[in-house]
Amino acid sequence: MKSTEVCFPKFPIQQIAQRIIGMRRINRLDQHLFMSALLSKHSLSLEEQNLVEQIYQGLSLGWIRVVE
Repeated sequence: MKSTEVCFPKFPIQQIAQRIIGMRRINRLDQHLFMSALLSKHSLSLEEQNLVEQIYQGLSLGWIRVVE
């Protein structure tokens, strides 16, 4: 059986993160795009690390909602 691989377009981490933070919500597509962008890099800049932390804190504190 052949597995199907989904390829997401490449967007800058900053663009995806600002969308999530600005809308104060994250859906499955946003999550996949964000994780794909993060995992495609060997290292993150300080700005990118701060954006990841902001999203993590937003989710932990409930000011970013998970939606479907």
